[in-house]
Amino acid sequence: MSAREPAHPIEKRDLLHADPPGRARVVGISEKLAAEGRWPEAIDYIEVIPDEKLLAQAAAEAVNRGSVWLLQQVERISGKKADPAQWVKLSDSAAQGERWRDAVRGLAMSGQAAEAEALRLAKCPEFDPFKPLGK
Repeated sequence: MSAREPAHPIEKRDLLHADPPGRARVVGISEKLAAEGRWPEAIDYIEVIPDEKLLAQAAAEAVNRGSVWLLQQVERISGKKADPAQWVKLSDSAAQGERWRDAVRGLAMSGQAAEAEALRLAKCPEFDPFKPLGK
């Protein structure tokens, strides 16, 4: 079901923060945005009414695009960590698109810190991933 997107930010706010939210419209908008590849916007709606099908589609799209941000959003909304193999595939996709920072972060998220550091030094030495103080 395709639904009309809010025309104004206040309308979007009212829709997303309604108690309870209009399930049919929210799901319709999230499906429409996802079909158009507008995942950052779709995530706003998926977060309000999590849909397993759309979350799985978002995870697959994140791996295909090499988007660390999108896969992290899927993890946050679903409450489940992505498989390390997904992170490695995501890193490969990011590297193919020469998105080196996402490739480095994907390897790091998969638990391959040494490989991530080697890739960082080779492709984007100026990138300094956040490291907590004292570590």
